[in-house]
Amino acid sequence: MSMMDPASMAMQMVMIQRQPFDIQYANQQKTYQSQLDAWKDIDSAFSSFSSALERMNKADNSFVKNSATTSEDGYIDASASNFARNGSYDLFVKQLATAQQEAFTLKGEDLPTDGVITIEVPGGEAIEVDFSTFNPDGDKDIHDLADYINEFDEGVSASVVRSGDDVSLVLSSTETGEENAFKVSFDQGMGDYFEPPQVLSKAQDAIVMMGGEDGLEIRDSSNTIDGAIYGVTLELTKAHEPGDKPLTLVVGSDESASKEAVQEFVDAYNDLVNTVLKHTMTDYQLEQDEDDSSSGDDDDSSDNSITITEAGALAGDSTARGLKNMLNNVTRGQFDEGTLYSIGIEANRDGTLKIDSARFEKALTETPEKIDAIFFGDNGALTALEKAIEPYTGSSNSGSNLLKSRQDTLQGNIDRVDDKKEQLDYRMEKTYNRYLRQYTAMQQTMTQMESTGSMFMF
Repeated sequence: MSMMDPASMAMQMVMIQRQPFDIQYANQQKTYQSQLDAWKDIDSAFSSFSSALERMNKADNSFVKNSATTSEDGYIDASASNFARNGSYDLFVKQLATAQQEAFTLKGEDLPTDGVITIEVPGGEAIEVDFSTFNPDGDKDIHDLADYINEFDEGVSASVVRSGDDVSLVLSSTETGEENAFKVSFDQGMGDYFEPPQVLSKAQDAIVMMGGEDGLEIRDSSNTIDGAIYGVTLELTKAHEPGDKPLTLVVGSDESASKEAVQEFVDAYNDLVNTVLKHTMTDYQLEQDEDDSSSGDDDDSSDNSITITEAGALAGDSTARGLKNMLNNVTRGQFDEGTLYSIGIEANRDGTLKIDSARFEKALTETPEKIDAIFFGDNGALTALEKAIEPYTGSSNSGSNLLKSRQDTLQGNIDRVDDKKEQLDYRMEKTYNRYLRQYTAMQQTMTQMESTGSMFMF
C-alpha cells in the first residue's frame, strides 16, 4: 500500500473547499473593476467636455464668422467680427499714423547742474527735469537722464543714440497720432549744453479715404482703426502713392469658418455621448452594417451583416442611462431663439449630433443672429449644458459630484472583496492545519497497522 502525503492531501481538500469562493470573489472584483474603469472613462469625458464648454462659452465668442478680404496685399490687414455687415468698400491709405520723435544732441560731455527741461504731454502730468536736484554734483550722464525721464512713464520714452562722436537724447511718443504729440521747453542756458532739437518724425494721424483718393476721410491716431466700418478692424501697414488706384475691401460671411466653429461644439459633445454609449450598450445589440453595397446573391448573410456586441460594463446602471437622457433632453430643448434643430443641428438615433449643411448655411445666410442667440447667453445651449453637467462633475457651485461618488462606492466594493479574500485565506489556513493533523494522524495509524500486520506474515 503506497503511503499518502498528508500535506498534499490537506492542500487538495482546501483547494476543493476554496475554489467556489475564489471564483466568486474574482468575478465580483472583475465586475466592480470594469464598472470603476468605465466610470473613470466617463468622468474624464465629462471633464474634457466641461473644459470645451468653458473655452467656447465666452461673452465675446461667436459661431458666426465673417471674413474681410482686400483686392491687394500690403496696405491693409482687415478682420471682421460677427457684427460686421456684408459690403464692399474702396479704400485709399493716404498716410500712416506716426509717433513724434526728436533728438537733442549734447554739445560736450557734461550735463548742466541747474536749469529745467519741461516735457508737456497731452492728457498727462508734465515731465520736469530740474538739474539742480537731479545733477547738483555734476556726476550724472546722459544715460542717467534717459532713465530719469522714463521713470515718469508719462507717454514719452527716452533713449540714447550715438552717431560718430555725437551723443543724443532721443525722445519718442509712446503712442502714434497728433493727439499724442509732446512739447519740450528749455530754460535759458540749456542752449550751452544741447544743440537745437532735430525732428526725426512728426506726430501724425492715420488717414484712409473711403471711395478713393478724394473720398470720405477716416482719421485715427492709431494704425489700427476700429469701428470706422461697423464690426471691421483695419490694420494699416503701408500708404498709397498719390494717384494710386484704391484697393477694394469685401466683407462677407465666412461659411466654412462658421461651420468649423459649430463642428467643434458638435465634436466635443459627440465625444462625451460616445463615451457614455460605449459603456451603456446592452448585450446582443444588433448593428446593421452600413456598407450593404457589396451584397451578392451567392451569400444571403452579406445582405444584412449583423454584429453582436458585448454589453457595456454599465449597461444595467440607471445612473449611466440617466446621463444619456439628461444630455438628450438638454440638446433637444428650446433656447432663446429656438431649437438646435431649427438651425440645422440634428440628433442621430443614438443621441449624437450632426450638422445638416444645407439647413445650417440657410440659417447662416438668413438669420445669423439666431445662431449665436441659441448657443450663447444665459438661456443658450452652452450655458444649459454647463448647468446640466454640474451635478456630475462637481464644478463650481454644485455640492455634489455623482461621477466621483459612484467611483468611491465601487472602490469600496473592491476593498470589501479584498477583505473577504483575506478572511478566506485565514480560514483556509486553519482548515489546512486541521486536515494536516487529521491526515497525519491517519497516516500514523496506517503505519502502525502495517507494522502490526507484518508480524503475521510468514
